[in-house]
Amino acid sequence: MSANQPNIIRKDNVITLKYCSHPKCVSEFLCALKDAVQRDYKEIIIKSDARSIYPNACVPIAGIIDYYVQDGVSFIYDIDRCSYLSKCGFTSPFILSREELQSEKHPFDKIFLYEDSGQVADITQAYVDAISHQSLCEPGVLNGLTWCINEVMDNVLVHSQSPHGLVMAQYHAAQKHIVFCIYDSGVGIYNTMSNSAHKPTSEIDALSLAIQEGVGDGKGQGNGLFGLFQIVHDNKGRLTITSGASSLMLQQNGELKKFTQIPFVGYSNRATTIDFQLDLSKSIDIKRLFSSIGGFDCLDIRIDNMLDDSNYVVYDVFQNGKGTATREAGEYIRLDVENILRRDQRGVILDFSNVKTVSSSFVDELVSKMVLDLGFVTFNMTIRLANMNPEISFLCDRAIYMRIADTWKNNNGHNERAGV
Repeated sequence: MSANQPNIIRKDNVITLKYCSHPKCVSEFLCALKDAVQRDYKEIIIKSDARSIYPNACVPIAGIIDYYVQDGVSFIYDIDRCSYLSKCGFTSPFILSREELQSEKHPFDKIFLYEDSGQVADITQAYVDAISHQSLCEPGVLNGLTWCINEVMDNVLVHSQSPHGLVMAQYHAAQKHIVFCIYDSGVGIYNTMSNSAHKPTSEIDALSLAIQEGVGDGKGQGNGLFGLFQIVHDNKGRLTITSGASSLMLQQNGELKKFTQIPFVGYSNRATTIDFQLDLSKSIDIKRLFSSIGGFDCLDIRIDNMLDDSNYVVYDVFQNGKGTATREAGEYIRLDVENILRRDQRGVILDFSNVKTVSSSFVDELVSKMVLDLGFVTFNMTIRLANMNPEISFLCDRAIYMRIADTWKNNNGHNERAGV
């Protein structure tokens, strides 16, 4: 995004997205769209050559377009079908069934439309499962992430008076950050709280109250945005709550900034955008954060369905993986298993009963590296290998031996060079 050039350009009924990577883009788009509608254009052409696309811009803009469609304005998209903006569902958000979401290995970079609590649970599970397979997260992160996604998406259904919400996530692997944006074109936080016991005096006052413990519109416990704020703050992440003409921004250094006079959809439908970012490499102390509100139920339905009568997680290597032939496939499972151990501190049985053959690199990445990651004692206490056929068992023994020998050789060489 350039400070010297407009992010959004309008010429007659054509609106061009030059950039789509900052909340300022949303404000400029809304102003351009309102101006076009006021000039009595009923058909708007949307163009884009933007290369940098972030959820906090493209999700609210997609939501604004959807709102104006319901108000009788039609839109034509002149966007390359191979572009990120087109593939992410900007022109037509994804509406997936439970079965489709359960088989969705990469739910990121997609704008989902949801209408009920079942979809909230399924989308949340898809996000958490995908992260668990792709990045080793510090303790508390996945449980905290589950809370954040569930609560914010559910707030739309309970409080906004909007028929649906939009959600999108991006996973930035290099930085180990995950970014979320949830949008609704509902009545806004100020309107929902105006008839409550708290009676905010202004819109920015309503946002400030919303992140306090036990404050809401009376339809729930009032801890959704409070919990979100606490989790993001503890993680040193980022959070922006924008509703109507006001915005509350929590920065990584813990500073809280307030903004007003932001362009908004309308007085009856002020709309709300929740944009937050978590660092997967920084732990979150869930028990401490939620001690005052009675704790946090960190149930994960996928893990719960794997539990046997002895409270072990029986992990089907075939069902939960992406093949058994590559090192990448081994890492995909290893990260998930190690994340499960960090989340629930239960024992895990790696069940190979449905696996007929594996590559040496797969079993080295999955088992040998896990032995080194956890250490011999912890591995033996928490992991059991079950139902390996003789070929897989042989490859596993060989991989562990070679990995330990290489590690010992490398460490011993380093010690000799250091004069130890």
